[in-house]
Amino acid sequence: MVKHQRGAVTAVMNMSLFVLLLLSGLQCSASGLWREYQYINISMTWTDAQSYCRERYTDLATVDSMDDVDRIINTVNDGYSGSVWIGLQNATQSRWVWSNGEDTISQYNAWNAPPTSGEECVLFANNVWCDCACEVFLNFVCYSETTGYIVVKNMTTWIDAQSYCREYYTDLATVRNAYEQNQLHIVVGDMYWVWIGLFLDSWQWSDQWNLTFRNWAAENPFISSGDCVAMSTIDSGKWIQHICDQQYPFICYGVLRYPYLYQYINISMTWTDAQSYCREKYTDLATVDSMDDVNRMIHLVNETDGYRGSVWIGLQKAVQSRWVWSNGEDNISQYNAWATGRPFGQDCVLFAYNVWYDFPCQNQYRFVCYNDSTGYIRIYVWKNWTDAQSYCRQYHTDLATIHNSEEQKQLYAAVVDQWAWVWIGLYSDSWQWSDQWNLTFRNWAAGHPFISFGDCAAMSTIESGKWVQYSCNQQYHFICYGEDKFVKRQIVRLNLAQDEKYNLNDPSLQNATLNELVEDASPP
Repeated sequence: MVKHQRGAVTAVMNMSLFVLLLLSGLQCSASGLWREYQYINISMTWTDAQSYCRERYTDLATVDSMDDVDRIINTVNDGYSGSVWIGLQNATQSRWVWSNGEDTISQYNAWNAPPTSGEECVLFANNVWCDCACEVFLNFVCYSETTGYIVVKNMTTWIDAQSYCREYYTDLATVRNAYEQNQLHIVVGDMYWVWIGLFLDSWQWSDQWNLTFRNWAAENPFISSGDCVAMSTIDSGKWIQHICDQQYPFICYGVLRYPYLYQYINISMTWTDAQSYCREKYTDLATVDSMDDVNRMIHLVNETDGYRGSVWIGLQKAVQSRWVWSNGEDNISQYNAWATGRPFGQDCVLFAYNVWYDFPCQNQYRFVCYNDSTGYIRIYVWKNWTDAQSYCRQYHTDLATIHNSEEQKQLYAAVVDQWAWVWIGLYSDSWQWSDQWNLTFRNWAAGHPFISFGDCAAMSTIESGKWVQYSCNQQYHFICYGEDKFVKRQIVRLNLAQDEKYNLNDPSLQNATLNELVEDASPP
């Protein structure tokens, strides 16, 4: 068996491919690269989403085909029907490219005259190309991988022509050389003006990928504004321009590489000494973004030595406070609905009569949760803010978050005529992560941090991993994150070639290749 596997591996070692593609979420397919997409249900600006993806995966999503678009739609959690950021943003320079993503204009062109009019789409007429305004209505030419060029007598804009060709054939016509130009001329015949697939593209992928597949919604991007691109989870995954500071969930690609690769250190130190230890040997004291992270840390401690006590994490008191949402978002600067004269120094927020009031967090009120699939949910029991947060996280998603005036109206409709005052997820946060990470997920125990003292945070390994404040001079075990800086690592590259007898996407072949790497790397 081993001999057979070695033969299979040897037979395919000619074409340049990195085994690391398997580890970065990229694999080969018949149409090119296949990316593993990850839906991140946290609303961020485009830039923050890009940073998040680069730190935890590979990058914001790059998209090469309608198959990729469909996979992204299927990746998004059920119940969400808005926009999600992808990795496309406005570039500093434009270039002429084809609708199918190819960039062959430098190898062949048939311009009637060099395009200087500033128009962004191209028509075919009298065997030459002319740039034209994309919103003009013309007939068009599709192509099919099986039947070639197809003239469609249906007057429409360039964008709608592209959508039609992709739905019923392959794409708008591409012309790579003089032979294909002549074939197109024969098919078009005496028809005067027809759209082809050439357009002026001024966009670039976050990971600098050079293919130019686009799936714009009507009027985008030719007469719309905004420098960053989101995909609608409805409308066939069409792409829309938005201002980059708007906040949406987003799509990363790649395999989760756990920048928060947690390391449990069962040595008691002060918070400051623990921070220095983590920074010297790993990356930093533990940063935590979700209950999944909390549960992984609890499991790590239990699996190591069953320690029952508190462990330092990387959270410490900050110099300044900021208003943030319970789910970790920080969009208060984009939208707020404060009552006149508020806030005035309290730490948690009540919703009443369609405005917000800051109140002491230990007061007890009813509250509103939200659920990713069902929206806002009224809860009729009385709790302080921290206990209300724990309830919402246990039975739904989190306390209610409000991103804009439309959600403010929806929340008002959910609570009006029911009760006057309800907790929502907004609170004043005066804590910061040791590594300066800007997400504000918190998992405080009752009474913390609003009526307790201490400038450093520890996680209890019991009580669901709740966080408590302590004096930074107390000594506890702690959690670092990151890989051990003193462990030597090597990256091995292989040259692989496709062979008709072997499929590079075959899991058994991939496993055989990786097993051989392990064998060859093992000491004699």
